[in-house]
Amino acid sequence: MTLTIQDLGALGELLGSVAVLATLVYLAMQTRQNTTAIAAQVEAARTSSLMNLGLNLVQPGTVEAFVEDMAEESTINDFRRAVSCQLMLQNLEWQFDQARRGVMPGFSADRVGGTVGSYFTMFRSFGGIWESQKTNYGPEFVEWVEEQRSKAA
Repeated sequence: MTLTIQDLGALGELLGSVAVLATLVYLAMQTRQNTTAIAAQVEAARTSSLMNLGLNLVQPGTVEAFVEDMAEESTINDFRRAVSCQLMLQNLEWQFDQARRGVMPGFSADRVGGTVGSYFTMFRSFGGIWESQKTNYGPEFVEWVEEQRSKAA
């Protein structure tokens, strides 16, 4: 049996089709593996950020600053008050960014927004610290915080 040019061309097309299919399957597997790796990196970054925030919150004087800022008559010094509010703002900004990008399923802008509103009502100095610090944050975050603040008022 002899193969003609047409037979060789048809065989080449068949082999090419199989190679393309195998390449597509391989790329699909790689994409799935990459997606899983990215999700793990996001979760690791989230955990690291929350741990760092937790470590900052337990620094000497910070917890007392939160408690004293909620009290009627507070003896908290201005530096401790500013540090505690800045930590809360950093945490809120991080949560807002995660919710906005949709990388953390448990966080929604509305859920985080309730936290913002409670900060303005619970902590007496939060509003003043926010006014002095809001230029340090992005315009979307500032607009969102102001919206949440007006809802809480």
